[in-house]
Amino acid sequence: MIKITGIDHVAFNVRDLDKTVKFYTEVLGLKITDREPSKPGVEYFLDCGPSLLGIIQAQDLTINHPFAHEGLGANHFSFRVHSNDWEAMIKDLESKGVKIEYAKKRPKSWSLYFYDVDGNKLEATAWPLEDGVPENKRVKEIYDSKTKSWKTYL
Repeated sequence: MIKITGIDHVAFNVRDLDKTVKFYTEVLGLKITDREPSKPGVEYFLDCGPSLLGIIQAQDLTINHPFAHEGLGANHFSFRVHSNDWEAMIKDLESKGVKIEYAKKRPKSWSLYFYDVDGNKLEATAWPLEDGVPENKRVKEIYDSKTKSWKTYL
């Protein structure tokens, strides 16, 4: 039996390598890794905790298949964040003009869905129970990006 120990990296093709690297480094705060050699103009690998995120310059811009909400194939990938950083992360993304689809808090996990410069659907996930968030703060809420407020749901 194969023993999988985690995700090594996720890689995807992008329209504009420099613009995309700028988004992931300046907006999301990832760093170009020293673990894997980057090839400017071709690809970069970014540190994402113990995993890597590969950004590769697309060769054929006439074919488009981003991480999307519906259809076959990739849907999204998620970054792990600490619950203590949750509210600041949402405000920071909004201040940088990042399109937020929605955010949802559940007692065991929190999810924020947003898009990169190529329209790839991304998620940030926090685990409030694991992060030590008190029970009274682990409630069911949905974030309304228009009003910039949280609403309770059942």
